[in-house]
Parts: sequence; structure tokens; C-alpha cells
Amino acid sequence: MSTAITFTAYGGPEVLTLSRVATPEPGPGQVRIRVRAAAVNPIDLRIRAGIRQGVFPVTFPMVPGRDVAGVVDKAGEGATAPVGEEVFGVASAGGYSRYALLGRPFTKPAEVSFETAAAMVTAGEAACRALAHLGVRPGQTLLIHGAGGSVGTIAVQVAAARGITVLGTAAAPP
Repeated sequence: MSTAITFTAYGGPEVLTLSRVATPEPGPGQVRIRVRAAAVNPIDLRIRAGIRQGVFPVTFPMVPGRDVAGVVDKAGEGATAPVGEEVFGVASAGGYSRYALLGRPFTKPAEVSFETAAAMVTAGEAACRALAHLGVRPGQTLLIHGAGGSVGTIAVQVAAARGITVLGTAAAPP
């Protein structure tokens, strides 16, 4: 048994409780990590509130959280990361827990904190997906609206690293 944040009904943050849960076991191709950091994303809030039931069905009790970073403590057959490796990625079994399962772990760079790695998962994927969709190439110029937000900040850095000239807009803080 392990500990995790769970909810047993849709609602606001008041439905979250610290609970005892079964420790997940990695299947083929999965790793289990000892979670060091988990990010809170808008989708987590929508799932907990029941707003996305048609897209993200929930079985109660639910362990929320998708974006995590930690250290591999057990690897399933054919897993791509060895025990002891620092990784981050999307949890297939709730990330607001002591242990989480990852099907596609990414090696965490040593200079990146666990907190930063967990925070990069959804925003980083969105930024890279947008750049791929646009097909912008080195030498071209790209205007990024919202360059100061989480997705925009990553998109600016990735595009610049690829040799793309970036212009950005951002709103003043509230």
C-alpha cells in the first residue's frame, strides 16, 4: 500500500483527500517511478470537477494528476528506462501519489529540477505540437501570441533553438 491524493466524487478542491491506495505495478513497457514532483494543470481541475466526463471518464476513487517527474524504482518487461534513472512524463496511473506509472518516460536532464520537469510535460507537448503543425523552418519568422505563458515560453525557446526568428506578444500581469 502507498499514499495518494484521491477524490470519490466530482467537485472542487474540497473533494481531495489523502488516502491509502494499492501500489501500482508496471506492465510491459511501463516503469514505476517514485514521484518527486507532480504538476497541476487545468485539465486536472476539469476532470476533478466532472467537466470532461465524456473525454476523460473517471472510476472512483480517482487519483488525479498526469504530469510527473521522479526516479524509476521498478521496470516492466521491455521498459525503456532502467531502475534508478531520473525521468518525467505523463502518468498512466494518477500522479498525485507516492508512485506512478509511465508508459513513455523521458530522461530528465541533470540540470533540470524535478519540479520544472513535471511542469514541462503538458505545456512542452503543446508547444512542440503547435510548432510541428505550423511547419516553421529555420530562417523563417514566427509571431507567438502569449509568449509569456507556459506554452508560449517553451515555444519561444524551442523555435529560437531551431533557428527561427521569434516575435512575441504578452499581456501585462494582472
